[in-house]
Amino acid sequence: MELSLLHMSTVQQAHDLLNGLGCYSVGADLMAAKALFLVMRVNGLLPQAANILKQEMLAKGGEVAVPSGALRMEAGRVDCIVMGTLAQYAQVVDILKQQPFELSDLAKRLQLFAGLAAARPARSWFGLGAGPVVGSLVDCDLRPPGVHDHAANAVALAWNLLEQRSDFLVVIGSDISMVKDVAQQLVGTAACPVAVWVPNSPSISLVPAMPVIVQQGYGPPSTDGPVLAMCTDEGSADFIEQLVLAGVPAERLFLTATLQYGPSDNVSAHLIPVGLPRLDAVLVRQQAVATLSMSTRASVLTRLVDRGASVFITDAPRHLRELLDAICEDPWNSSPIRT
Repeated sequence: MELSLLHMSTVQQAHDLLNGLGCYSVGADLMAAKALFLVMRVNGLLPQAANILKQEMLAKGGEVAVPSGALRMEAGRVDCIVMGTLAQYAQVVDILKQQPFELSDLAKRLQLFAGLAAARPARSWFGLGAGPVVGSLVDCDLRPPGVHDHAANAVALAWNLLEQRSDFLVVIGSDISMVKDVAQQLVGTAACPVAVWVPNSPSISLVPAMPVIVQQGYGPPSTDGPVLAMCTDEGSADFIEQLVLAGVPAERLFLTATLQYGPSDNVSAHLIPVGLPRLDAVLVRQQAVATLSMSTRASVLTRLVDRGASVFITDAPRHLRELLDAICEDPWNSSPIRT
């Protein structure tokens, strides 16, 4: 007799495990939702709502950590930690939809977050390798002195980045016409996915299968390819909900955050926005980590990988790739976070 400890992080993993045992497909569907255990933080609940949430989750076999002041009805709005399986979340959501004290709104958000947390986007869009995927920023706003054909210079920069083991390219700049022109040239020649990003502008689709970057405040894209949703502030939850309701499925939606890291921060600083049900992709600019030691950079990247990030966008692909390779090859010694 042998025992082994398993950890299921997605519904698909649970299905694969159960189907591998030879379970009936109907039974696998029922059991897969019980194999995923999710922990969520809920901020700003009314104390009445916190108590009802705890009672209903307990009734389903889950748990909610509630401040003692809320239990005695002596507090204002409170924060809670909800713990349970995906199946328990589904059951409690149906009950909360009928409850007062803003719990019907919470039910919709719990349902959305639980569904997203239990799924992961298909990384086959960017390559089939087991390690993290690295995309490179092709900055069309770089204007070296003496260069007259700036579009050709941007294309040359893209080829240089591909030589640094970039898996895909993100063409960025303030001139929409030039950015689209450069990206379109690369689509036909670079033999890798190409995305377009013009900050503070609507999303730009090149061809249906290419990645599309979407920003908060703009409508959802029309694409059959992957969608990288740039989650930049506390409004990320509403932004994610908007995309899901618009029909962007979980297998194509990459929740993307920007690494904000300054010399005064430490490893425990807030690296990503609060309120993401998962983290799939991270934008890492060289200037954000330039002042950090190599060990601290490894610590930061390890924390992001531990959160689930598998896609990285950067302007320093070679350096980032080397660090990520070291983390994946030697996960226990690459970072003090894990030791």
